[in-house]
Amino acid sequence: MAYPVQIGWIDFNSRDRDKILSVLSLLSFPAAVDELGIGVVRDGFADLLFPGTSTIQTRAKYFLLVPYILMELEREKNLTPAVLLDRLAREELALIPVLSKDNAEGVIGARAGEKLQRKPSSIYWNGLYTYGIFRYPTRLSLNAYARAVWAIKREKSLLSSAGVDQADDSSSLSGGVGSFWYVTPPDKWRENLTIELTSEEAHFLRGRVIRSKHSKDSLLAFILKKNLSEVTTYDDISIIGKRIKLPQDIRSDYEMALRFSRFIYGANIRYNVILSSGQNETANEEWNCWYEAAVQGFIQNYDVYEPFDRLSISGRNRARILPFMRKWKQAVLTGDITEMDHLIISREIELKGRERAKLQNSKVYHWQEGTWLGGGRLQYRFSNVRTLLADIFNGLGLGGDTDV
Repeated sequence: MAYPVQIGWIDFNSRDRDKILSVLSLLSFPAAVDELGIGVVRDGFADLLFPGTSTIQTRAKYFLLVPYILMELEREKNLTPAVLLDRLAREELALIPVLSKDNAEGVIGARAGEKLQRKPSSIYWNGLYTYGIFRYPTRLSLNAYARAVWAIKREKSLLSSAGVDQADDSSSLSGGVGSFWYVTPPDKWRENLTIELTSEEAHFLRGRVIRSKHSKDSLLAFILKKNLSEVTTYDDISIIGKRIKLPQDIRSDYEMALRFSRFIYGANIRYNVILSSGQNETANEEWNCWYEAAVQGFIQNYDVYEPFDRLSISGRNRARILPFMRKWKQAVLTGDITEMDHLIISREIELKGRERAKLQNSKVYHWQEGTWLGGGRLQYRFSNVRTLLADIFNGLGLGGDTDV
């Protein structure tokens, strides 16, 4: 049986706390554990193809709800950074029962309720910046934004007390709204509120993804620009390139991501073969198919350097992953199963230490029939992206498969 992981807690600052909560949230998703330590490459391609997204985003509506709440809070007086963030958290919790009516899917906190740790504002903050909905010139953390609001409002208060005319001061908060956000909350937006996007919200969000300098050249933007709602019915990212003619630059990145997935999938399969001591019949069959295709040509021509060059991965990350990939390719080409298994076992020990390595220490993990660890072919967040796309296309009246 698998032994439960025990996690100690140190009281870091809120930014570090969010990072830790993000990791813990990811562990609740199938195939989330990165057994071979290739997450930096996987996430790099995901950011390239689907910028502004994450594996813990659930519904597109939160890209609007978070700004709506914050713009309301900006109007209030005497909100210190700590008070603003506390009020934001309470407002987010208050939305849970409202959005959960009619058993709506994808409501963050529907199960956790008041115990919810990772709030929508944290989960969607990067996307708000990426799509230019939050329009500060540089990337601010949520905490830094709260401090900036406080500083601007204090400056306005001091100027007002000094009798300075601020009518032409377009750089400051205009009544609390305007300088940070590209969106304006609809009047009475809380009335009849649901998790679905309105037509206006869908058009707005589509436009931001298409026009933002951080996302306009991505596969995500192309799908939205061409209104390719059929993509929401695809159950695998590899189907996109088979059915849709992509622009050359996007296709180049897309195919590079698929090549990396195909290459590293063999190591994931082999991991499961070793884990089960050869008893996992599914893994054995997958391995035979993958290895046959590999030796027939694709692995000979695979360039292990291309992901690192395209994604600008350097330093420690490059030094830790690239040697493993080079050695893995060579072992497959020579057909040295012993060396392949040694590489994978050594890789896990390098990442986790001998005591925590499942392949090395049977006290950590004992294989059970039907178990598969480390994931299948990489999807680069496509499962989450389909839901976000379906929300937008439904809001546009173009349809979209929401049962994904």
